Amino acid sequence: MAYASNMALTAQNGGFYLDGERTLLVSGSVHYWRLERMRWGEILDRVREMGFSAICTYIPWGVHEISPGEFDFGEINPDYDLDAFLTLCEDKDLRVLLRPGPHVNSEITYFGFPKRVLEDPMVQSVTADGTSVVFPSPPRMFPVPSYASEKFYREVGIYFDRVCPIIRDHLHPHGCVIAVQADNEMSFFLRIQPYDHDYSEGAILLYLGFLNEKYHDIERLNSVYGEDYDSFDEVPPPRNFNARNQSDLPYYLDWIEYKEYYLQHGLTCISDMLKERGVATFMYHNLPGVCIKPPYNQIKMEEIVDAVGFDLYYYKEEYHKVKRCVQYLGGTSRVSFIPEFASGFVALPIPVKPIMLDDAEFTTYAALMHGFSGINFYMLVERERWVGSPIDRFGGVRKERFRFYQRFNRIIKRINYQKLRIKCEGILLINRDCARLELASSLLTPIPILGGITPEYYVSEDYLGFNDIIQLEYGRQWDALYYGFGAAKYAVTIGDTELPLERLSEYRVVAVPTFDFMSRDVQDKLINYVKDGGCLVMGPRVPEFDEHIKEFGIIREYLPKPDGRMDEVMVEGIKLKDADIFDTGATDGITDGTTDGATGDTADAVSVLTADPGTIIYQQKIESGSIIHFGFLFPRITEDVPAGLISIIDRIATAGGMQRVIPCTDPQIDAAVQIADGADGRDILFVANTGIGEKDVDIGGIYLDPDSEEMVGPMIRIPAYTVRILEVASHDR
Repeated sequence: MAYASNMALTAQNGGFYLDGERTLLVSGSVHYWRLERMRWGEILDRVREMGFSAICTYIPWGVHEISPGEFDFGEINPDYDLDAFLTLCEDKDLRVLLRPGPHVNSEITYFGFPKRVLEDPMVQSVTADGTSVVFPSPPRMFPVPSYASEKFYREVGIYFDRVCPIIRDHLHPHGCVIAVQADNEMSFFLRIQPYDHDYSEGAILLYLGFLNEKYHDIERLNSVYGEDYDSFDEVPPPRNFNARNQSDLPYYLDWIEYKEYYLQHGLTCISDMLKERGVATFMYHNLPGVCIKPPYNQIKMEEIVDAVGFDLYYYKEEYHKVKRCVQYLGGTSRVSFIPEFASGFVALPIPVKPIMLDDAEFTTYAALMHGFSGINFYMLVERERWVGSPIDRFGGVRKERFRFYQRFNRIIKRINYQKLRIKCEGILLINRDCARLELASSLLTPIPILGGITPEYYVSEDYLGFNDIIQLEYGRQWDALYYGFGAAKYAVTIGDTELPLERLSEYRVVAVPTFDFMSRDVQDKLINYVKDGGCLVMGPRVPEFDEHIKEFGIIREYLPKPDGRMDEVMVEGIKLKDADIFDTGATDGITDGTTDGATGDTADAVSVLTADPGTIIYQQKIESGSIIHFGFLFPRITEDVPAGLISIIDRIATAGGMQRVIPCTDPQIDAAVQIADGADGRDILFVANTGIGEKDVDIGGIYLDPDSEEMVGPMIRIPAYTVRILEVASHDR
């Protein structure tokens, strides 16, 4: 998107720039309306003492509204004086990120919406059964609004008419506000199951409009669906997954794409309403947790706002959730921003384990390790329904927590973190086609948050005429690649098949699980990536159909066909299923770089891994690049990665020209390198022990420990749940 010329904060080259200078955006949440006005100054001073130069606050619609169209912004309750609070921030030289909603959550009743708005049937979202959608949030459940309701946006407009002039008066450069969030956590209020909601009148009209926009002509839709509708108005929205064969799938896959479109529509409406009222500044949005699959589509959302980030609330045992989120942000977003990161935890009236200081310490440095450009700690200041913040609501400090954030801010300055960039040789893509099928075939409603649930319990196990149960196997293959590359210590980040070719071309290796169908534009993009010199790692199958399940296999044209299939193959102690066997006419090795062209002739294919009775992974040279194809199903892989998988990944990575970050292949040890911009900077090696016991780790060289100023390595000892930060002694890359 085009940035306004007077915009203070911008996103460029993967980083934040404030008034043209690269900066690390580190802030913390302070909710003015929950604090006594007389204590604002003292509390903000404590924030500065921790090393923060920016804060973040919600502006809750339901708190400020007295009655329809009437608001209190300090005229009655001085604690609600937003203008005075922002003026005080300016006096104390604090930058501010504002979050005006209309949804703010913030653990307040009704999530910041006025009760009267939520009780209006014309505003409410509707289930497939025709009932109002209820969000089961303590202390009081409430009906959620439809982001397709015109009445909802009229109500929001009245609120924005009142609050936007205050925001405008404090926009940078003459004020402290450098960014504004357009709404909060667009996520169907966490009820993301595809046949749960929204079936309100406005949502169905939006669905029909989406189909019209996609197909333009009803005859084209009929051709894809195998139907005979006279108009788009006749197309019923699916209310359950009833597909029985391949030809049924486009109808359901379109519904999942529409779910993405619905969220994009809501974000567009809110951001446009803010802009129309003069709020012209850096605009961002946040998504809850690990939102790297449908119905979320971050890349499309960043065509609407400047940045989309994730809210991370995880325990130290959930290292890989933090890693996946931060890596996906780094691989897809303009700038890797975490709008909410746990500092303390919500005090719920149910037995939920709180996030403790040791959780926050480990996960914070885990996020730092994988490369963010901005982070907002939620909450820096305690308030009702929250515990464990470093500052209490009276301006007092909790020493251990307070010192942790002081030390964190010192460290990021010490290593000049804003000038570092993550080093990645490869990228593992979310296959959006398969992920849409995975969600479309989901049978669990409405909120899949029960502990221990695995896909087998809520995904249809019908083959649908394909070679594999794609909706079940896709996630397993993706996990195997994710955990495998990580345990083998190759620098592979996470991306999405929505990424443009120029982003993919930044990586030596692109890996993606593939099955029988894949969108035409994605197939074209991947084969062009290969022809331009990239190495594509794909499998278990080669696509034969496009997104409409029509025959289209441009990748298939370049690859050899299998000679047979084995139900099971044992390799390096791992049982691989449904393995295609290829006759490459060569022994294990990698291509020698010579080719007579992209013909797909097996003479150009070289075996990467063989098993009795033949090759199961091969590398096919195509113009200046290559494809490495594994033709089998990995078993379920978790964090406890078997040595055999690491060995298989080593074969693939070596064929792709990749190098390990460190020699250690302990699955509980992870490593990442961040490269310094400029000759005066030093590269940084991060090494994490994600397990419960102390570990001796081979880091493969001598490094400077910035804490002790001593040289350490090649063997170092790392305590449980600890990230070591080490400076590379030389600038050799």
